[in-house]
Amino acid sequence: MLGTNENHRLEDSARNSYDVRIGALEKEVAVMQSSLATKDDFHALRTEMQASHERILTLLYEHKLEFQQALATQREDFHTALAQQREYFNAALAKQREEFYAALAETKLDLHKALIGHIWKLYGFASLVVGGVYFIARYVH
Repeated sequence: MLGTNENHRLEDSARNSYDVRIGALEKEVAVMQSSLATKDDFHALRTEMQASHERILTLLYEHKLEFQQALATQREDFHTALAQQREYFNAALAKQREEFYAALAETKLDLHKALIGHIWKLYGFASLVVGGVYFIARYVH
């Protein structure tokens, strides 16, 4: 039966104490479940953090290996390009040396021709001078 103004408290006071106890028990169970869930969550979070830490270290190690491989490839490419440039430079230097020696030989030949021409001119001039001195000495005196 309902009390006046439909008040439940007066008639169901025994049930009320059970409700309070059940509510408190539910609250304690909820707290225990949350604390257990929190411990489980911490454990799951810890394992997840360790797994992510291992993944990060693995990725860093792989990145380090990729970087070292790229560096080795770049070093090999650089040494190959440097060797090709050295060969090109040595070939160009040898060609320039040959051209220089050919030009030097040609210049030497031209110099000898010029010297021989000057020697013939000097010989001709000396012959004229000697002929002039002979003429003066023989016919003028």
